[in-house]
Amino acid sequence: MPTRARVREVLEFLGIEDPALLEELRREGLFEDEWLDPDQADELRVATALVRDLGVNPAGVDVVLHMRRRMLVLEELMSRSLRRLLAELDSR
Repeated sequence: MPTRARVREVLEFLGIEDPALLEELRREGLFEDEWLDPDQADELRVATALVRDLGVNPAGVDVVLHMRRRMLVLEELMSRSLRRLLAELDSR
C-alpha cells in the first residue's frame, strides 16, 4: 500500500518555503487535499518546478498537469500494446 504524505511535508522535502505558492495552486483547484499519495506528491513536485523554475502561472500548471496525466496514460497503453505485439510475434 503506497504511503501518503502531508502536502506541507512534501513541500518541505522539496525545499519550498513559500506558503503563498501552495495557496496559489489551491486557488486553481490543485492539491486541495491535505494528504497526497505518491502520484499526487510527484505532481506537486512538477507543479512547484513549473512555477519556481519556469515561471508558469497556476492556471498553466493545471493545463500542464492535465496533459502530463494524459501522456502518462497513453505511454502506458503504448507500452502494453508493444508488449502484446512482441509476445504475439514470439509465439509464431
